[in-house]
Amino acid sequence: MKIIIIGGSFGGVSCAREARRLYPDAEILLIEKKAHLGFVPSGLLLLIEGRIASLEEAFFCTKEQLEAETIDVALEETLLEIFPSDHRIRTDKRELSYDRLVLAAGSSQDSTVLPQPEEALLTYKEYEAAKHFLQQLPQAESITIVGAGQAGMEAANTLTAIGKKVSVIESMSYPLFKYFDRDFLQPFLTEIEKSPNLQLHWSEPTLAVVKTETGFRIETADQGYESDLVLTTVNVHPRLPEAFAVFELHSDQTIWTDAYLETSATDIFAVGDLIQIPNAITKDTVYMPLVNNAVRSGIAAARNLASKTTPFRGGLRTVGTQLFEWYLASTGLTESDQFFYESPIVCHTFTAAASLFDSTQVHGKVMIDQASARIVGAQLLSKANILEKINLLTFAIEQQATMEELTQKDFFFHPRFTNVLDQTFIWSGSDADET
Repeated sequence: MKIIIIGGSFGGVSCAREARRLYPDAEILLIEKKAHLGFVPSGLLLLIEGRIASLEEAFFCTKEQLEAETIDVALEETLLEIFPSDHRIRTDKRELSYDRLVLAAGSSQDSTVLPQPEEALLTYKEYEAAKHFLQQLPQAESITIVGAGQAGMEAANTLTAIGKKVSVIESMSYPLFKYFDRDFLQPFLTEIEKSPNLQLHWSEPTLAVVKTETGFRIETADQGYESDLVLTTVNVHPRLPEAFAVFELHSDQTIWTDAYLETSATDIFAVGDLIQIPNAITKDTVYMPLVNNAVRSGIAAARNLASKTTPFRGGLRTVGTQLFEWYLASTGLTESDQFFYESPIVCHTFTAAASLFDSTQVHGKVMIDQASARIVGAQLLSKANILEKINLLTFAIEQQATMEELTQKDFFFHPRFTNVLDQTFIWSGSDADET
């Protein structure tokens, strides 16, 4: 079997490695249009924080590593055209035939709304963009970040920590709105609003970013702001080259796939940020451009290349991060998502000590299906590292567990790391609000 994979980020690399494991005799070629593959999108921030020594370390995989696994890699080669009926593609360098083709071209961070003067809108998702931003950073005293999602808030956290004056502009009324309810974030919001180097502008859609003689001017629906440097972290969207026009698309320009990740063209699969994925709770498909989904969809696609036997189970939109000394994590439905869920939801909020001898408060919110008592969502917030706890709650949702069942699970106890009732504090310490 001859397998060609288009795209060398998380989805493409995961698919290539799983395909090599499953099909030892297959010919596997991964094609990437850039000069590098496997760049970690947050590599810029890791470097600024001193967690890595250079941007060249911000790669989860290299060409040499894949070739050592007998996976052929072609860099700086661009797909131009796909001929599904002939099982053939054309690139800017050659024509190739395939038995199976996997599309893993990923997503773009370019704004679909803002005008884009040359070098005016800066991002850091790609290696070259991150390099360019680093070159501008030492001379910049003020930086404006457009977008207060996870990427934007992580950038604000890192840049204020090195003494930059940071402004965050967001069209929604609060940050991280995809993952958290506003009332739940209040302890976090109250504290960051007091940060001396951070200015927050909510409910201000950005209309334009203009290059000036001294830096940039950001025009919003309310007013204009001057800044030495701009970083855009607007929502990512599928990267669809003209060659992908042969496939059936959703209205949001994601590529339609069946349950096995095969597209409308036979023997062509799509993964990662190119597709919608099943929401494990609502049972519809939604766009969830997260690394964990890219990796899992790449693996699932590889398992279906010889025979379509493994449907992709989708995801729960699970995230975790640390911002301004706070740990934040979320999975499944938020209270705001209740309109997408067919049954009434009961919300339980709680606070508890992080462990027996650590009084640091853990704030939590759990969404529960009223009829079945199953957990359908959870949010956690604390200055203690509670990120791993979201994985337990994610697994509980996937297993359709109830809170009562969760309290009967066997959890370890250690006074340094757990509360005496660590497995039950979510339930016993909660206030229920029927929604």
